[in-house]
Amino acid sequence: MGGRGGKGNINGFIDWLSKEGKGGGAPRPLDISKFGNMTLEDAERRIRNLKHEELFVFDKDGKLVEAYKGNSHSVSFPMSVLDYKGATVTHGHPKGAADFGGTFSFADVKNMLESKWAEHRATASGQGEMNYIMRKGQGAKPKAFYNQINRDYKQIERYLSDRYTKAYDDALKDGKSKQSAMHAARQMAVGYLNDYWRRTAPKFGYEFITRKKDYTYNR
Repeated sequence: MGGRGGKGNINGFIDWLSKEGKGGGAPRPLDISKFGNMTLEDAERRIRNLKHEELFVFDKDGKLVEAYKGNSHSVSFPMSVLDYKGATVTHGHPKGAADFGGTFSFADVKNMLESKWAEHRATASGQGEMNYIMRKGQGAKPKAFYNQINRDYKQIERYLSDRYTKAYDDALKDGKSKQSAMHAARQMAVGYLNDYWRRTAPKFGYEFITRKKDYTYNR
C-alpha cells in the first residue's frame, strides 16, 4: 500500500497507481505492546514523520490490534487484516523524492473494497498535505465500485500520462529542479485523482474526504 513512485516520468507514477498492492513482500509485524494505548491520532502523528510506510489497524472500538512496517514505497499485510469488520486502517504515504505523499492509489481503494473495514486512511507526509479518508456507508456497493474503477482506469491512465509528463517537462523548461518538477507533476495528478474519488465514491455508498493535518480527530 501507498508506494509513492519517485521517478520524474509517467512510468514511475503509473507503477505507483496500479501496482503497489499490498507491498509485494512478506508482512513485517510491529510489536504493538510497545505502543501502549496508542490512538488513531497518535499513530498518524507517528507515520506522518517517517520515511518508510507503516500500517496500523484499529478495531471497531478504537483499539490498536495490529501494525506492520514497510519500506519507502509500500507496506505488506496479511489477507486476514481485510476481515476486521468495522476497522479503521491507516497507513503512511512518505513524501519521497517528489516531496509529496499523495492520495489513494487504485490499489489502496481496491483493498478497501475487498475488506470489511469501516474506514481506510492514507496519512501523507508532504508539506501542507492532508489525510485522505474513504468511509463505507450504509448500502455500500463494493463490487459495483470496483467494476467502475476497472472501466475508468485506462482512460485515467491515458489522461495522466499526457498531463503528468507535460507538467514535469514544462517545469523543467521553466528552470525548476527535477525535484520541483516531480512535485508539480504529482500535485496535478493527485488533484485529478482526488476529484475522481470525490465524484465516484458517493455513487456506490462511500464517502471520500480530504482533511488538513490540524483537523480535530474523533471522526
